[in-house]
Amino acid sequence: MSTGTRLTNGDHTATVSRLSNHEGDSGEAVPSGGNVDKQNIDSWVVLFTRTGSEHLLTNILSAKLDTDKYKPFVPRREISFRRKGITTTEHKILFPGYVFLQTYIEKDTIAEGLRPELYKITGLQIPCSLLYYGDNKRDVAIRQEERSEWERLFSPGFCVETSVGYMVGDEITVTAGALCGFEGRIRKINRHKREASVEMNMLGAKREVWLPLEIVERR
Repeated sequence: MSTGTRLTNGDHTATVSRLSNHEGDSGEAVPSGGNVDKQNIDSWVVLFTRTGSEHLLTNILSAKLDTDKYKPFVPRREISFRRKGITTTEHKILFPGYVFLQTYIEKDTIAEGLRPELYKITGLQIPCSLLYYGDNKRDVAIRQEERSEWERLFSPGFCVETSVGYMVGDEITVTAGALCGFEGRIRKINRHKREASVEMNMLGAKREVWLPLEIVERR
């Protein structure tokens, strides 16, 4: 995680600290790798890879890692658009260039147990590195408060589905969907693209990510 680099979210980019990424969005629908297990999950960690390799890396991790300890997934978001009068909904990668892992082992042993496995995967010509907080390479588990926020947003399958709301002046009220209760985090909206820029916490920094929100009425 290098200082002053960038984390991309769809076609939008937010400057953050201590997290590397290439810009862009493959637009490829990526299998989730499983559902959120809120009862048994211990930690989440984040892997950096080449944009466009998320699907391939997820499949390799699923095949090579111990599935009793690690479950890879790629967060996604819904996008909706109209073409010739027909509304189409697709899923796009929420953070291009990143793959997440659920881990079921002790936090203090994640880094030393996972990194040797990743070195083997790197030998398959897929760049892959384990991100960490600050200068401590063992501090890799996403903070509980950060993970809890994203769990509120994800549907089964780690996808942020479209929320619906309306506006009175500049005030936004979300009436249905994952963004209910997150109105205070919304920084701007794009009604044409049916999305909102929402301030979220991830890897020790506040950043704006574009999430699906349809404003059906402006009063």
